[in-house]
Amino acid sequence: MTFLIYAVILMLLLLFIKETINKLHGIIVVIFFFVLLYFLLSMLTIPFIEQLLSYVQSVPYVPQLVYSALFYQLGLFFQSIFEEEDYETFGQLVMFSIRIVLLFYWTSELGKILSDLSSILEMLQ
Repeated sequence: MTFLIYAVILMLLLLFIKETINKLHGIIVVIFFFVLLYFLLSMLTIPFIEQLLSYVQSVPYVPQLVYSALFYQLGLFFQSIFEEEDYETFGQLVMFSIRIVLLFYWTSELGKILSDLSSILEMLQ
């Protein structure tokens, strides 16, 4: 609820800044975006993820999936802020790089699983 109140106050403040100081509006929006993102991550998202992961410690690959989803969502946030400031190419570049990083990570994880599986299959022969 506190986050919702902060978001409404922030929206009103940004509307006021847009009407009075239009030239600085873009810079102030980006600054508020990072402040709000930090607040959201440190106060809500990271504690929620830690609590969620404490419930499912024995399930394999859940932490990796959760952190991959968080990383992908952060990429979407950055892409939207770039697109709002008319830098669509940079937003697409951010998402492309995040997809490549996640693909490399999960390919290495899959490689570990396949090597374990092949060693098990060799032992059975």
